[in-house]
This record gives sequence, structure tokens and C-alpha cells, in this order.
Amino acid sequence: MQIRNSVILTPDRLNTLVERFMERPAFAFDIETFGANRNVPTQNVANWISLATDGEAYAIPFGHPNGDVLISKATRKKNRLTGKFDAIPAVYDAPPEQMLPSEVFSILKPLFFAEDKIKIAHNATFDLISTAKYWGEICPPEYSDTIVLQWLLDENMKQKSLDALVKRYYKVDYKDNVGKCVEAHPFSKVAHYAYMDAKYTWLLWKRFQKQIREQNLTHVRRLEEDVLGVLLDMGITGAPVDEAAMRELVQDMQARLVEIEGSIYRAAGKQFNLNAPAQKAEVLYAPKKDGGQGLKPLKPTDGGKKKRDAGQELEWKDFSTDSDSLEKHPNNPVVKAMLEYAEVSKLLSYPVAYLGDPEDKDKPCRIFDGRIHADFVQYGTVTGRFSCREPNLQNIPRPDTELGKKIRGLFIAPPGYKLVVADYGQIELVVLAHFIGRGDLYKGFHQGVDPHSATAAALMGVDPQEFMRRVKEGDRTCIDFRQVAKGINFAVVYGAGPDKVASMAGISVKDAKKFMEMHQKMFPEIYRFKEEVIRVCRSRRPPHIRTLLGRKRRLPLILSQNNGLRMGAERQAVNSLIQGSAADLIKLAMIRLNNSLPDDMRLILSVHDELVTLAPEDKAEECAALVREAMLGEGIQKLLKVPLSSDVKIVDRWSEAK
Repeated sequence: MQIRNSVILTPDRLNTLVERFMERPAFAFDIETFGANRNVPTQNVANWISLATDGEAYAIPFGHPNGDVLISKATRKKNRLTGKFDAIPAVYDAPPEQMLPSEVFSILKPLFFAEDKIKIAHNATFDLISTAKYWGEICPPEYSDTIVLQWLLDENMKQKSLDALVKRYYKVDYKDNVGKCVEAHPFSKVAHYAYMDAKYTWLLWKRFQKQIREQNLTHVRRLEEDVLGVLLDMGITGAPVDEAAMRELVQDMQARLVEIEGSIYRAAGKQFNLNAPAQKAEVLYAPKKDGGQGLKPLKPTDGGKKKRDAGQELEWKDFSTDSDSLEKHPNNPVVKAMLEYAEVSKLLSYPVAYLGDPEDKDKPCRIFDGRIHADFVQYGTVTGRFSCREPNLQNIPRPDTELGKKIRGLFIAPPGYKLVVADYGQIELVVLAHFIGRGDLYKGFHQGVDPHSATAAALMGVDPQEFMRRVKEGDRTCIDFRQVAKGINFAVVYGAGPDKVASMAGISVKDAKKFMEMHQKMFPEIYRFKEEVIRVCRSRRPPHIRTLLGRKRRLPLILSQNNGLRMGAERQAVNSLIQGSAADLIKLAMIRLNNSLPDDMRLILSVHDELVTLAPEDKAEECAALVREAMLGEGIQKLLKVPLSSDVKIVDRWSEAK
């Protein structure tokens, strides 16, 4: 495709483009980047930007190193002596004269900073932060992200990349291997690629507008577009970390792994490959006379299940050595050492992911100027919860574990600042009680009783306030019952079974079943609610539930004739309503907080139901008040029939908040 007239090389033509685009209400754009940190928007270098609106699209280069190909693989001749193509690198012509980045972004600034213009991109956080470096600030809203719109329309779609959507909707494949390394390709090829990126981003946006309206998703679309602005601020600011402590932790953990490895070999009486499940299984499950530990294997691997179903005899290697299997044998010295090895290895994986591996170009350091700039992904889950990548901060262990404390302790307030950490209290159960609107769980929230104590008190047949008093006094029976209740509440929200409740509560599966049956008799309103959610989901076409703020979760498998698939979808229907509504509330709180914070305060992390804000030390209390209002104020509390709660702490390290 010839797009020569759509490549902008001079300031005059770019000024003309800007004048014309200023007459339009919206435009799409796309950025191409290169360099060692091409995928890190705060650090990468841009060399193309493309723009599109109704009926026109343009590509603007500013530093592409290559012209067009003079000699390539396709034109090389075979070596007459060897009969093979000679390994001669491609030869490029000189590139055309291009504008400087400063020229391009200076001319584009009035367009991008026009507050009445909608700026549209595919994966907009990347493109907006990548361009922000060239202006020293992020351009103002409104924003729209076509990948988020597609996700709102079909959260179950696996492939949401621009080229995947273009292939799906327009049957066009223009990528032509340009993709991730634009600087290695000829000028015309990249020009076409950039042009098509902007063109199809615009066409997708136009396409999705009608569908969003037809599916009554306008309100949740506005929520997601507003939270995009929050994520941009978080991405630019980053989260300060103690890099020296991180490196020291890595050294300590590496030394500890060596010690544990030695203790495993001594306990086992031989060396073997700890990273080879088959060898681990033989050590654990083989009889003692054959040099094994003689433990009873409890769970076959997926391969073992297939062999069993085929009537084949299972070997030791066909049984699982995962943590769940090992924890069934807590007193065996080899198992105890293996579990510690797994825990330390997991701990080590976090700082290693942040610091990177200097010998592996695919594992770069994620710390820049003492901060981690993680990518919080709006569209990363089917429920509406955030996911996180590069690095993933959502998988940091719970703060009530030693592992979680050590990792959270690496996130710090710089000198002169404090971290203001706030956590919604039992947000999933708050949402559940809101939707039920009656019963002991609902009453407990209005009486100031935590939901696990409310459940436990009902199971024990005592007054909730009396139960909480006993827990505070250290009554072991009440404390243990509260742990049982916590497992049952977890099962209600996530659809877990007796095995999981037993594991969480430290009781037998038999007792877990008994308590779950008692719970069903004492809290019938919860189970009627779950049945109603499933009934409503099944009655809609396509089958779906809607969250508190109108997000759709589509569950076609709830109509499946396969019992396993159908029951899985039924569990997801209940869980998605609760998790999705909790996600709505968290995102709304983030928007409210970000809108209220002055320039010297910044929201830097959102992990599950927890918000972490950075504030000057002398303004930390002021910040805490703003956080409480954002999370608990009338503007958000009015959405729920039960009171929200939030625990707000002012700390120097994230780990100190709990």
C-alpha cells in the first residue's frame, strides 16, 4: 500500500494537520518506541507517532534510522560455490530527512492539550506516558482506550491486541513482522505499520461506540476512562523502594537457599535435582528400603490422572510434589526443608523480578531513580479487578505472612515523606451483605461486628458483641471458631469446598463439612441469594450478571450440559458479582481520591483492596483525611446499604501498616 502522502516530514505539513484535527472532537494516536527499555513508557524512546480521525490518517517519523532496503534476503543471490544465500546483512538507503522530536511534540502540544478533545489509543496508558516525557507532563483528559472498550464488550476474549482485533473485525493483517523492533525495518514498511495502527484504532473506537450504548455500558465506561487518568499519574510517579535493602535481601535469601538445599540432601541421604518433580517424587514416595521417605502419595499429576484413567499403573513420578501435597506430611524432615526452600525461593523471586538479571536482556531492571513504575492493567481480569505487570505487584503475599512483610518492607517513603496506607475492611463481604439486605451478616455490619465474628457467633449460638469481647480477651475457642467462620465466608464468596475450608481453619474435612452444613441452615438468606444470582444469570441472553455499577460478566457456560462446566460458571456468577462490585468501589475510590489530592500528594499503589498514597510528612494527617473521605464519604457510601470501613495508617514502610 502506498501511503507516501500520509507521511509527514515537515513542520508546515504537521501544522496544517494540527489545524485540521483541532476542528474534530476526537482523534486516535499510536506511538512507536525503541531502545533497551522500549516497553517501559517512562524510559523508552519514541521515533514515530501516528494520528487518525474521520477519513484520514498520518504517520510522523522523528528519528527512524533506516531508509528503504537496497539489498535484502529476498534479493540476494545464492553463492555459486556453496549453493546457499550469503549471510550479508540488509543494506538500507539513507532515511528521508525528518523533524526533531522537539519540533514534532511542540507542534502537536495544542492538539493533545486541548481539553475538549478525546485522545484515543489502544493500551492508552503506554502511549500517553510514552508521550508525556516529551512535554514534561501528561496531556489532560478526555481519554479513551479501545482495548478497554473491547474488554467491556467481551471480557472473555483472550486476544485483545490491536492486530488481533483488526484481524477479527476487518480481516486485515498488516503487521508484516514489524511489531516490537521498528528500528530494524525499512522506512516505508514502518510508515505503513504506524499509519495502519492509528487508522484501525480510530475505526475500532467508532465501531465500539454504538455497542457500548446498546449494551448499556456507558456508566461503567466512564468509570474506566476516569480511572485511566489515575493510572497515568501512578505510572508516572512510581513507587519508591529501598534498593539497598532489596539487594541485601537477595544476597541473604540466596545464601539461605544454599543452606536449605544442603539440609534437604542430608535429610534425604542423597543429592538430587530439586527442580525435577520426578526426582522429588521418587525421593518422597519410594519405600525407605529403596532410599525414599516412604510417604503416601495423595494426588496424581495431570499426566498421572490420564494414565490412571487409561488403566495404567502409576509410578512415583506420576504423583504431585506441589505445596498442597507436601503440607499433608508436615513432620517429615525432608518435606519441612522442601517447604522452606519453596517459601524462600518465592520470596527471592520478588526482588529478583524488580532488580532484573544483568545477564538476561529479557529480564531488565524495573527500578528507575529509586522507584518501580509498574503497569496496572484495567483489562487484566474478567471481574474488573486490576492485574499488574512489569513487575506484578498484585501477587505480593498477604501482609500477615513473614513473606508478605519482607516484600512490603521494601516499599518506603523517601526522606521528608510518609506513606498513607488504607485498606477497605472485608469489602467482598460488605458487597455480599449489601445485595442480601437482611440476615445476621447484614445486621452485623450495622452493629459494628466484623463479618467473621458475626458468622462464628451465629454458629456458636452466642451474642456477636459477647463473642467479640471473648476474642479480645484471648478465648481460644472463640478465636478458633472465628478462623472456621473466615474459611466458610471465603467459601461463600469464592465457591470453595470443604477441603479449602479445612485447610484455612486447620480442621478436618469432616468438621469443615459439618460447619458448612450448619452455616447453610443458619444463613439461608445467603444461599437463596446465590440461587437467585444464578437464576437471573441463566435467564438473560447472553447469560450474564451486572455489578454494582453496571459492569457485565458474561457466563455462557452456565447453560452447558456438562455438569462440571455449568457448576463452575455458577460459582463464577456469584463470585463475579461480588468481586466485580468490589472492583467498582475500589476504582471509584481511586478516582475520588486522585481528584481531591493536591499536587504534592500522589496515589502510588493499588493492590487488591489497599491504596497507598505518598504525602509530605507535615501533611500526612491531611492526606489521611482525604483518603478516608474518598473511600468512605457520602458519594460512595450512598451506593451501599451497609457501612463501609477503612483502616488508615501513616507509616514509613508499607509493611508497618499491618
